Amino acid sequence: MASSKLIADLFLALALLVATTPQPSGATRVLPTPSPAPSSSPSEPPATPYCISWFMVMTPCMDFLTDGSVAEPSSGCCKGLQWVVDDAPMCLCYAKNGEIDNLMPANTDFSRLADLPSTCGVALPVEALSECETEPVPPLMPDAS
Repeated sequence: MASSKLIADLFLALALLVATTPQPSGATRVLPTPSPAPSSSPSEPPATPYCISWFMVMTPCMDFLTDGSVAEPSSGCCKGLQWVVDDAPMCLCYAKNGEIDNLMPANTDFSRLADLPSTCGVALPVEALSECETEPVPPLMPDAS
């Protein structure tokens, strides 16, 4: 199921992307805001052209995806997923195209990840995902230079 793999790739990549992005020496890392903590629930979607900010609003999903004792995703997780689908569906192309697969945490429960859209009641943007190869995709992060 390609759409389930897409969402799985997205959430897994989020955690490692943030953790493994190298800091240029002598430079200050500038990430778009907001960047809520994993346990927080953002109050509104980010106003940024970078996909990393959209992925950050889904960090509340990580507890559900990595800890089997967490019974269901938080409302912040589902809200974040809905915001990405509604307001930045082209950012999901990074997962669909496999560009962030190598950033996935090893302890992610892929079956929970595959079920997340239905668990949250969020329909995947099939039309937007079909345009990943033909339409411009927003940059993942600001250029480090």
